[in-house]
Amino acid sequence: MNSFYDFIVVGSGISGCTFASSLNKRFSDASILLVEYGRRIGGRSTTRKSRKNKILEFDHGLPSISFGENISQDLLSIISPLIKSKKLIDITQDILVIDQFGELYHAYRNKKVYRSLPFMINFCEEIISQSINPQNINFLFQTITKSIRRKNDLWEVEINNQKFLSSKNLILSSSLIAHPRCLRILNIDSLPLRDAVIKGNDKTLDSLLRITSKQEYIKRKNYILHVLKSQIISKFNYKYLQIHFSRSIRDDFNFERIIFQVQSDGSMIIVLHCCSINSLFDRDFDEIIESLIMIFDKHKNFLDLFLQANFFDTMDWRASQPINNFVPKELNWSSISNIGFCGDWLDFDGCSCVEVAMNSSISLAQSIGWK
Repeated sequence: MNSFYDFIVVGSGISGCTFASSLNKRFSDASILLVEYGRRIGGRSTTRKSRKNKILEFDHGLPSISFGENISQDLLSIISPLIKSKKLIDITQDILVIDQFGELYHAYRNKKVYRSLPFMINFCEEIISQSINPQNINFLFQTITKSIRRKNDLWEVEINNQKFLSSKNLILSSSLIAHPRCLRILNIDSLPLRDAVIKGNDKTLDSLLRITSKQEYIKRKNYILHVLKSQIISKFNYKYLQIHFSRSIRDDFNFERIIFQVQSDGSMIIVLHCCSINSLFDRDFDEIIESLIMIFDKHKNFLDLFLQANFFDTMDWRASQPINNFVPKELNWSSISNIGFCGDWLDFDGCSCVEVAMNSSISLAQSIGWK
C-alpha cells in the first residue's frame, strides 16, 4: 500500500464509490484510496458474510434502492446499464406494508424499488467496474479515521496504529468526522475536521461545519434472526420480501421494516430494522419475538417463522440518515483546502437518500480540477 494518493475518500459506500468511479472517468491517471471502517465495500448497503456460519451471506443494512421520477442523465448513465443487464432488478411487488390491524398490502403503486443481484454489495461493485481505469481505485478496509490534519497544502489522514496517509485532496462521503456525534462514537475529545483547519481560514468549511453541527440523524439498530432449514421456509413464496411497518407501529415499537432472506443452505435470515430519532434502544430477543407475534397475529406463515427463530446478532449503524439542516450543494467543494463532501447529508434538488448520495458524488467529481 502506498502512503500518498491524489485523492483519499473517507468511506466506501454508495456515495464514495460513485465519486471514485465518476472521477476516474474524468482523470483515469489519478490515484484514489477509499478508506473504509467495514470489512467490505458498500457502507450501509454492504452484504455480510457471517464469521459464525460461513454459508450465511445476507444484506443486513440497506435492502433496496429507489429513484424519483426525474432522474438526472448522469445518474441514468450509471443505473440504466445495470437495469438492462438485470444486475439491478425491480422488486416492487415484494414490498409490503403491515398496519396496526395486521393487514398486509403493497407499499408502492407508482414507484419502483430495485435491488442488485445477487446481493446489495454488488451495486457498489458494479459502480466501480464502470470506471475507465479501476486499478487506480484502491481500498483500505477495517480502517478507522480518527483524526486528519492539513499540513504543507496536503491532507494527512491518521489511520490504525497512528499511521498517516497523505493526499492532495480529501473527500468525505460521510459527515461523521464533521459532526459532533463522532465525539461519542469515536471516543475523542474534539471534532477532527474542525481541528484540521483553523476557523476563519476557509469560509466554505466554516459554513459546512456550522450547518452539520445542527443536523439530527435517524439512529438505526438491526436485529438479525436465523431460522434453520424447514418445510415452512421451503413453502415461502417470496424471494426478496420486505415488510414495512405502518407509522403507528413505528411509533409504538420503533420497528421500521423487516427483511426475509432465504439462504443457500435452505435456512433463513430475518433482519428487523429499528430506528429512532432520539436515543438508541436495546430490546432482548424474547421481547422482539413477542412484539412480532402480536403484530403478525393474523398470518400463520410468519408466526411459524418467528417461533422457530434464534437470535443471531445485532448491528448498530454509525452513519445513518440525516433528517434536517442538509448541506447546500454549493458547499460540496472547497478549493481553498482541497476538500469535498458528498452523500445523503447534502441537499440536492429535492432528491432523497440514495439518489442524493449518487447525484452529489457525480456533481462533486465533475466540479473538481486536477493537476
